[in-house]
Amino acid sequence: MSATERREQILDVAHDIVAAEGFHAATPKRIADDAGVTRTVLYQQFGDVAGLLVALIDREADRIGAQYLDAVAEVAPESDNDPFVSAFEGAVRAIDENPAGWRLFLLPPEGAPPALHERLAESRDAVVAFMELSLRSTFPGIEDPEYLARVVHATARELLCLHLTDPENATVERLTGLIRRLRTFAPPQ
Repeated sequence: MSATERREQILDVAHDIVAAEGFHAATPKRIADDAGVTRTVLYQQFGDVAGLLVALIDREADRIGAQYLDAVAEVAPESDNDPFVSAFEGAVRAIDENPAGWRLFLLPPEGAPPALHERLAESRDAVVAFMELSLRSTFPGIEDPEYLARVVHATARELLCLHLTDPENATVERLTGLIRRLRTFAPPQ
């Protein structure tokens, strides 16, 4: 196995442990044993456990970001062309493709390292800034777009969490319909 393949294998094992039992269960011994490698290999690849967990967080952030962009690209032409509804529907569909990856960010497991919380804060700030910019360009003169973007983000995040924890009731259709109805309260474009 190449060094890159071994690195991905170790990250996959660490992700499975974290997803099933939380970060506290992802000890060097447990990860090495489950991956079938020595702890020395682990340390050679990542330096230490913190390095491994940061690499895991970064990899999963890249994956869910790419899945989201792909899902939005697939949804947009078929939807009602409302960018807000399309973006939300894309997020829900991306969750369906990789629930464990999204769960890591939307519902961080017990013992999440500070690096995850830092990445979450960075991600939240970037999404809110993008939403604020979108609101300003879509609705010129809208009142308080900064806080409105925060409200929209918090609402969407809560609905995405519901989809992760109760997918049978919080279906794509139900949640997208709700966003579409909420969207009618916004000023016309």
